[in-house]
Amino acid sequence: MKQLLAIRNVAIEHAGLFEEVLRQKNYQISYIDAFKGQLAGNLKNYSLILVLGGYMGAYEEDKFPFLKHEYKVIEEALTLNIPLIGICLGSQMLARVLGARVYKGHTKEIGFFDIHKVSNHEYFYNFPDKFKAFQWHNDTFDLPNNTQRVFSSSSYKNQGFVYKNAIGLQFHIEVSLDMIKKWLLEYNEEVEKENLNTQDILDNAKVYTLTLKKYIEYLINNIENGAL
Repeated sequence: MKQLLAIRNVAIEHAGLFEEVLRQKNYQISYIDAFKGQLAGNLKNYSLILVLGGYMGAYEEDKFPFLKHEYKVIEEALTLNIPLIGICLGSQMLARVLGARVYKGHTKEIGFFDIHKVSNHEYFYNFPDKFKAFQWHNDTFDLPNNTQRVFSSSSYKNQGFVYKNAIGLQFHIEVSLDMIKKWLLEYNEEVEKENLNTQDILDNAKVYTLTLKKYIEYLINNIENGAL
C-alpha cells in the first residue's frame, strides 16, 4: 500500500480533496501536526509528501519554531528523491529551501482567481491553459534557480513551479467546499477587513471544487505513471 505523509500547520488546513482522491486509490494517509511539535520520522516509508498551508510566513521560523523541522523534511525529501507537493505556505517553504526569497506581496488574493498555465510540463500536461483555483495569501516568492515556472496569475507570476520531483503550488488545489466554509468562519476578521462577499465565494466553490478534484486526479495519475 502506498503511503502519503501530510504535514499540517493549522488544524483546518488539511489535505482535503487530495485525501479523497488518494483514499480511492488505496493510499494510507498519515498526518503530522507540525504546529503541535509532531515529527515526521523516517521519510523512506512514504511515496508522496504534502506540505500544506498556514497563516504563518515562511520567514517566521523564529516566531513559529516548528517550521525549522519542516525545512529539514523538505531538504531530506529532495535528497531522497521522494515526490513532494508544497501548497501555499508549503510552496513558499519549498522555494526558500531552493534558495529563493519569500516576502510580502503587493496585494492579497482571497477567493477564486484565474490560473494560467504558462509552460508545458509532463506533470501537468492534461491541465487546461486556464482554470479557476482558490487563493488565500499575501506572501509570494521569487522563482528558484533551476526550476520551471508552470503557473501564473494576473497578480502574481509565480503561482506554480517544478524542481525535479518537487512541485510548489501557491494556489489551493486541495480545498473542498466544507474547508472553504470553515476557513471563512475561522478567519472571519480578515474576511470582513477585506470586505469580501462570502456568498459569492461559496457559490463559486460549489462549482470549482469539483473541477479541482479532477485536476488532483490528473496529477496523482501522472505521479503514479512515473512522471515524477
